Amino acid sequence: MDQNARAVMEKRMAIVCSNLEKNNMQAFYVPSGEEALQLVQSMLREGETVATGGSMSLKECGIIDLLKSGKYTFLDRSDPDLSPEEKEEVTRKAFFADTYLCSSNAVTEAGELYNVDGNA
Repeated sequence: MDQNARAVMEKRMAIVCSNLEKNNMQAFYVPSGEEALQLVQSMLREGETVATGGSMSLKECGIIDLLKSGKYTFLDRSDPDLSPEEKEEVTRKAFFADTYLCSSNAVTEAGELYNVDGNA
């Protein structure tokens, strides 16, 4: 990305973050997947129970690998070895996780989250 495009994006992200905060959400902006991984790792406490929604962003940034590292109790509903009954149990336990990580389908400049989910 060229310098001008990056400057425009940074200004737009500042607006989005400000509007998210006006809508009572704490906002963080990081420009790379590596920095997202570092941010998430700094926010999690070892030993806590963590669940996730279906998110390619979490996988692409290495966050799923972090959760599988053994430092956390990871409620992995995508584990291919789970039976349908076990998958449902993991999904229910996620309601009581210490931390739930997910991504939005879209975040508007007005600071609104747009989510489409097949489960809830």
